Amino acid sequence: MRKIGISLCGWLMVMGLWGSPVLAQKRSVAEEILDILRAEHQISEDKYYELLNKAKAENEAREAGLEAFRRDPVKDVKRSIDWLDRFTFSGDMRVRSEGFFQSRGPDATSRIRERIRLRFGATMKITDEVLGGIRLASGDPNDPITTNQTLTDLFTRKPISIDQAYITLTPKQSIGLGEYPWNPISITGGKFANPVFRPRAVMNSEMIWDDDLTPEGFSETFTLWDSAEGLMRRFQINTLQWTARENTKAADAWVLGGQVVGAFQILPRARLTLAAADYYFAKSDFMAQARNTNTALVLTNSVVLKDGTVVKGGFPITPGTGNKQIQSFLGGFNLINPSIQLDYDTGDPRWPFALMADGVYNSDAPRGGKDWAIWTGVSLGATRNPGDWAFSALWGHVETDSVMSFFSYSDFGRRGGTNVEGPFVKIDYMLFPRLVLTARHHFVSFIDRPKGQSNSMVNRLQLDAVLSF
Repeated sequence: MRKIGISLCGWLMVMGLWGSPVLAQKRSVAEEILDILRAEHQISEDKYYELLNKAKAENEAREAGLEAFRRDPVKDVKRSIDWLDRFTFSGDMRVRSEGFFQSRGPDATSRIRERIRLRFGATMKITDEVLGGIRLASGDPNDPITTNQTLTDLFTRKPISIDQAYITLTPKQSIGLGEYPWNPISITGGKFANPVFRPRAVMNSEMIWDDDLTPEGFSETFTLWDSAEGLMRRFQINTLQWTARENTKAADAWVLGGQVVGAFQILPRARLTLAAADYYFAKSDFMAQARNTNTALVLTNSVVLKDGTVVKGGFPITPGTGNKQIQSFLGGFNLINPSIQLDYDTGDPRWPFALMADGVYNSDAPRGGKDWAIWTGVSLGATRNPGDWAFSALWGHVETDSVMSFFSYSDFGRRGGTNVEGPFVKIDYMLFPRLVLTARHHFVSFIDRPKGQSNSMVNRLQLDAVLSF
């Protein structure tokens, strides 16, 4: 009997080891062996039932373990995949060679510099109504309108900063709007991409807002109509409450405003987009004072110093110390901004055609004019596939106090800012998938020549290679 018990235990161990990686059976091999031993009268009834109960218990435990092994990892993997599917990653790298050429004047010496730009971001879809996003970018963190980084300073490492960090809510089902085929409401808070419509002809209008500007605060979009058919294709309202400068002992500086946008299919191949906006800069004097401590800001608007001196704008202002620091702008900023964009389908997907115009009038500018600006442009082509070309040309006229220089196009002229005008042209070519080569040339002069400066044209050439991912 002892030998039988030892042999049976050995069989049970072997069967347990052998059975663990295979699919569970209705009746284990150990149970069948016990039946054979019982039939041959080599084991007593008491011992048979004792060992049979043990074999059944072990078999049930093994089956449960195998089922858990089969089921739970699949669930875990699926759960992990579902979680990863919530993320969307994007970004780009740009290598630029940039030259400045001017025939005469204090800055007439030619300058050539190499620059890079790196942007990497991710969005995470929590639910159909909640989205979070972040983006990191290169460049001087004190300059709100560029993510370029000049290659210099003996190979030192270059800074990376938080460019975007936001939460977007698109309530729909939760507030009883499920019958709409589009999202009627979008609410974003944090630091985010500029949500307002800006007309484009390959190049965006940067007359008021530079492409690299990422405002902070809150923004809402109310889409009242969105359709793929009919005359009106989209009608929406954008509202914004951007916090520009927070003060501990005084009122905060804000950019407040709204924009109405309508898109119309006026012809089978032509779409017209019209927009009208009003941007009000509340407590703008606190924004002007930021230049006293932040040298990266380009200030070309007219200002008043602490000692009462009025400094006419039109050229970058460098404040002094003490009573020579900036106290306020000479006027205020309430920007009334109409814009238009016409897109025409030529019948060849490689050669879409576009026209655009963007204008602004600052109703709070100081007396004496210098309060309006306009950008107009045209484009042909689009870079969607390797071998595609795009050609675009814009002309801009931006008077001294028409827009706030801290936020307008940073590449206009030698230093950006206001009191500049001239055309710029751009050629894009897609060499490989996601790799676009670009040449852009600015021909810019002052509108009103600043004292001590030459009004000879500044030729600013930019050669770019942009890799998107």
